[in-house]
Amino acid sequence: MEFRAHVDKLVGASNWSKWKRRVELLLRHHDVHGLVSGDRVCSVLAEDATPELTVLYEKSRKSFMKDDSLAQLVLVGCMDDANVELTATCDSAKSIWEKLLSVYEQSSGQRLDLLMELFFRSEKDGDDDVVTRIAKIQKNFSELNDELKRVVKTTLPEILLMSRIMSTLPSEFFEFKNVWESIPIEER
Repeated sequence: MEFRAHVDKLVGASNWSKWKRRVELLLRHHDVHGLVSGDRVCSVLAEDATPELTVLYEKSRKSFMKDDSLAQLVLVGCMDDANVELTATCDSAKSIWEKLLSVYEQSSGQRLDLLMELFFRSEKDGDDDVVTRIAKIQKNFSELNDELKRVVKTTLPEILLMSRIMSTLPSEFFEFKNVWESIPIEER
């Protein structure tokens, strides 16, 4: 069975968040996400390497370059012409990704402040049902933890997420909240 995925083209800030999520999943599916995140880098050949190590290095470098080309194809293939042009001088998947991050995401401090504010001020949006509201809080919590991990190498505990969700439930969930709070924290 062949895998097919459709990712809408990146057109700008208006679809950046959804596009980023989908492209990250596609990159993970192809096992090349580590190239854009920087978790996987091309090895370096030591000056005093033996011929055997040199052969292994060349194989590793060739594999890295092939995977980097795949990651670049995924990224460029999911962008509109303006974004392809924007990243035209980038020579690796990581540099393309970093360029897009610099254009579409705020500085770390600003982003962190915004995500914290969104998380702690989350309220019902219009006609959102409870499930949609909880999903939005979870998404915001995940983005906040990702940014905290990146900036200050820490994350918020899950109990904070649960508390935030419980505090936003409407009054008809009063009994559920009471039962929930009566359960020991480690069993929730």
